Amino acid sequence: MNIREATEQVEGAIRAYLSRDEHGLLRIPFEMQRPLILMGPPGIGKTAIVAQIAERLGINFVSYSITHHTRQSALGLPYIDDDEFGGRSYKVSRYTMSEIIAATHDAIEESGVTEGVLFLDEVNCASETLAPAMLQFLQYKTFGQHRLPQGWIIVCAGNPPEYNRAARDFDPAMMDRMKKIDIEPDLDVWMDYAVAHGVHPAITTYLANKPKSFYKVRAAVSGARIVTARGWEDLSRMLVAYEHEDMNVTQALVAQYLQDSETAEDFSLYYDLFAKYHDDYKVGDILAGTSGNAIERRARMAPFDERVALVNLLLDALVDETHDAEATEGALRAVRAELAGNKQQLEGFDGASVVEQLADKAHRAAEEALAKGSSSATQLVAVEKAQLWEQIRAQVAQWAASRGGVEHAFAAAREPFNAAARDLSARVGTTSAHLDAALSFLDRCYGDGQEMLIFASHLAVDPVFMRFVSAHGSESFVQHSQALMFHERGLDLLREVDELQGL
Repeated sequence: MNIREATEQVEGAIRAYLSRDEHGLLRIPFEMQRPLILMGPPGIGKTAIVAQIAERLGINFVSYSITHHTRQSALGLPYIDDDEFGGRSYKVSRYTMSEIIAATHDAIEESGVTEGVLFLDEVNCASETLAPAMLQFLQYKTFGQHRLPQGWIIVCAGNPPEYNRAARDFDPAMMDRMKKIDIEPDLDVWMDYAVAHGVHPAITTYLANKPKSFYKVRAAVSGARIVTARGWEDLSRMLVAYEHEDMNVTQALVAQYLQDSETAEDFSLYYDLFAKYHDDYKVGDILAGTSGNAIERRARMAPFDERVALVNLLLDALVDETHDAEATEGALRAVRAELAGNKQQLEGFDGASVVEQLADKAHRAAEEALAKGSSSATQLVAVEKAQLWEQIRAQVAQWAASRGGVEHAFAAAREPFNAAARDLSARVGTTSAHLDAALSFLDRCYGDGQEMLIFASHLAVDPVFMRFVSAHGSESFVQHSQALMFHERGLDLLREVDELQGL
């Protein structure tokens, strides 16, 4: 199955394992919950999907690579203890708590959430000394004397032996005790993910034209030749950073992520051409509706790969704008709820100290989000929320300095909040106008051809974009997507996402 289908299977299993009846008892007893094992080639996103599911469900996520562990670190260290049996004293062997089990307890203490996912990567590459303990853990959920906390689900990942010489097959009896999910690379599914998550448009355009370059893991005389989904996504981040710092992207840089010389050379040449398209077409002018006849003539006469590049440049800009707007809206909603929930205290004599507490809390949450090293929507909201609370804190302090104290901090807080809301409203209006201008440009140049199909289909599978259209409307997008039969598909996806978020 592809990574999207695997995500559905993993999330379904986790939710089923956490499901409780009216008495609070697990519907599937803890000891009967089979560990999940995701088997597939490296770099297709096995770790990422499990981490994202845990975040979406609001549970802990602890990850370990088994290849980094010895029997002692996984099982715990032995020590001699005194015990009594049948009235006689004995020296007995005990084990300290496994580092892996201890990490789950640490996560519970830190988060206050008792449930979680323990993710064990490269599980079928465990050393010969560790393998027996690993098999015991997968079967009985114990390392030595210490048991995995109830409410924690074991999810493993492994590479088939053809991709990893250290990998070995589990015996049939062991596999009969696990829930196996086989995953294969799927470019179409990854492309939907890539557009929605801001993967560099040069990459999505290149792969649309050369799908065979998406995934390569093969041996060669001079060493392995590896190109994976992980490599493309990591390269995307580096391209964005290099462009922001105005540094030159070279083939040597590309080859560090695409470890196949032919693919690296070919993409490097294409990237240089793509950068030229970006400069020549002046995407900002197209979105502003001021591109002019010369740009339209070039777009009409361009070869197909150049047309696809242009479409992806427009997609990239619009997706960025809608995702940024949703993060800001999420922050505003969260701050508004906190202001409303604390209105009485904020209007009291000690309102300024309440603002300080709320701002400090938001700042700590943002620091925790940044410490995770990712840029998920939840983390972006946390950062924007902290920034807004800092503006509120500054406004309250300014009122206090000019008025000799603040008895009504709520009124002071409303000023930066309302200013942020007005700014968001203006940005939403601009984004809507940009969408209309892009659709109008593509319609004039290509009508309802393949270019419009690519544009509408990618937007229709992006839940954030569809939420934007549902909330703020876009008659032109509705008309074009209905003509291409993608609007209903997008709304169906949006309903599915809303149902998941409501549970």
